[in-house]
Amino acid sequence: MKLGKLNYIFNLDKHHAANKGYYRVLVFDSVERRYENLVITDSEMKKIRERANKNPEDLVAPSWFDQLIATLRLF
Repeated sequence: MKLGKLNYIFNLDKHHAANKGYYRVLVFDSVERRYENLVITDSEMKKIRERANKNPEDLVAPSWFDQLIATLRLF
């Protein structure tokens, strides 16, 4: 299974210059062989999506099982 879940967390008690929220995801780094929490800002997410759109050959399509799990919302 290659499908992960990207959560958007709203900053409720934020500093006046802080972003309205951020993306958070727990991933497994197969090179370092450890779990890692990633925190991604809105502007970083925009750059990530732009890069993915420019390089479609590097993307992974979800498997039938990933699609089933997403449909059932079990993750």
